[in-house]
Amino acid sequence: MNATPPRHFKYYDLIMAAFVCVLLCSNLIGAAKQAQMTLPFFGTVTYGADLFFFPISYIFGDILTEVYGYGRDRRVVWAGFGALLFSVFMAYVVVHQPPADTPFMAVYQPQLE
Repeated sequence: MNATPPRHFKYYDLIMAAFVCVLLCSNLIGAAKQAQMTLPFFGTVTYGADLFFFPISYIFGDILTEVYGYGRDRRVVWAGFGALLFSVFMAYVVVHQPPADTPFMAVYQPQLE
């Protein structure tokens, strides 16, 4: 029986990590930052910073589909979805933590506001 060895892709892991990173940045960083730009013929345009991040995920999705196939691309998309769910859960946990009641927090809290 002659079984072919599994193929090793050189940049698959790197593109997968970049895709997940772009998704996380677009949801965590991009949604919080609003920017304005004045364009000729259009006036003032307000947009979220995720406008720059999210289209990059489509580029990575196209690269993954064309180079590595639909099955591997689907695995990357599910990994990105899982990473987003995990980040939402962790953000929920962090936001709902009770504040520390120490003298240090009395000094540190004004720096955060």
